[in-house]
Amino acid sequence: MSAHQVISNPHNPIIIQISDTHLMTDPNDSFIGINPEQNFHAVITQILQEHSHIDAILHTGDVAQQATVETYQRYQTYMQSLGIPFFQIPGNHDDLAVFPFLNSHPEPTVVDLGDWCLILLNSAVKHQVDGWIQSEQLVHLEKILNTIQDKFVILACHHHPFEMKSQWIDQHKLKNTEQLTLLLSQFTNIKAVLFGHVHQESKVLWENIAFLSVPATCAQFKPRSNEFALDDLAPGYRYLHLKSDGQIETTIYRLKDYNQSINSEISGY
Repeated sequence: MSAHQVISNPHNPIIIQISDTHLMTDPNDSFIGINPEQNFHAVITQILQEHSHIDAILHTGDVAQQATVETYQRYQTYMQSLGIPFFQIPGNHDDLAVFPFLNSHPEPTVVDLGDWCLILLNSAVKHQVDGWIQSEQLVHLEKILNTIQDKFVILACHHHPFEMKSQWIDQHKLKNTEQLTLLLSQFTNIKAVLFGHVHQESKVLWENIAFLSVPATCAQFKPRSNEFALDDLAPGYRYLHLKSDGQIETTIYRLKDYNQSINSEISGY
């Protein structure tokens, strides 16, 4: 197992989760009535202002809405300019052929955070909105988990494993959740599963594992809506302080002074 090492704070690392930036090829272009690039940069700016120390930034998918080489290159250049280790996994809007994977698919990316380990899974399937973690990835995951039983573990994928009580988005959840949870149930050191896709914050506790979603950096989805609907909440991110005793201190932050008007007539994207 090869791991990306992030060791600046090995006992109490701090990671930031962002998701669903939906970046366009032209950074000036709009998407469902907003400018994704502008929102993304505003969220990152606030992250840097609010938190003096960050060990890593994790993007849980849908980096791009227009998934071109140019979009991904601009994203990577911007993230590299921050001087903070960053990692990303693909979402259903990303193009797996040009996505900036950190490891050769299907091997999961492993990030060594000292007392903790972050494992990044790909739940995106070419030409599908639904999520599925391939059996080859699960085989790799089991091997990895067997070798790091002395560390606390966080997993990340794009799609939501459990229903959000929102009919339209639940059609497009992770479709092999049972296979994933069957594997996770064999280990006692897994503390959380992070995901995006749903454009809202949520928490589900299953077998003492916290399944956590995060607001999008672009538009938000209205919770518990049977049909597609946008929410007027501000974009945001998740702060996670990983403690040496296996506890996680986590908070959702949203953009301050955000007054973007939402077009409620938009019926999908």
